Amino acid sequence: MKRHALILSLLALLTLGLFSLASAEHKEHGSSNHGKEMSMDHGKEMGMDHGKEMKGHGMGEVIRTHTVDDLTLTYRLIDMHQRMKDMEGMESMSGKMASHHLMLDVKGKNGAMVHDAKVGFVITDPDGKEVKTMAMAMGGGHGADVEMKQKGTYTLKVKVKAGDKVVKDSFTHMTK
Repeated sequence: MKRHALILSLLALLTLGLFSLASAEHKEHGSSNHGKEMSMDHGKEMGMDHGKEMKGHGMGEVIRTHTVDDLTLTYRLIDMHQRMKDMEGMESMSGKMASHHLMLDVKGKNGAMVHDAKVGFVITDPDGKEVKTMAMAMGGGHGADVEMKQKGTYTLKVKVKAGDKVVKDSFTHMTK
């Protein structure tokens, strides 16, 4: 429980930092948001608008994009240990959290994010150990903390329930 509170606290700090950076960059380029309502979607504040490519902003590596039954699934893997090491004052936190954060964006046939989906992951590590976890909805995407620090090939099985539709996906990913 303390671990989850710590992770949520870290995510809140990241939210404030990324939101401040985005706001400053927005003002610097002379852009304006006239006529648009400001969104308080915490996932977007944290830079977790998974529908946009943001490699330079800590969104992780896209490890797979696949379409199943009119749902487009885009998987991103964020190395949390490296992210903490790269953040000033957070270096010591890298060993106190899961090694990675696995994100899944679910988009419908029309290309819009599916916000009400339920997502579960089953991850088998290189030694054959299987771990099941449910993803948490974040700004339209779905994410879970996972351990993938061992080098080798992982098998990821995913189940997505979006409305009455249930889709499954499976693939392998090699960590180096």
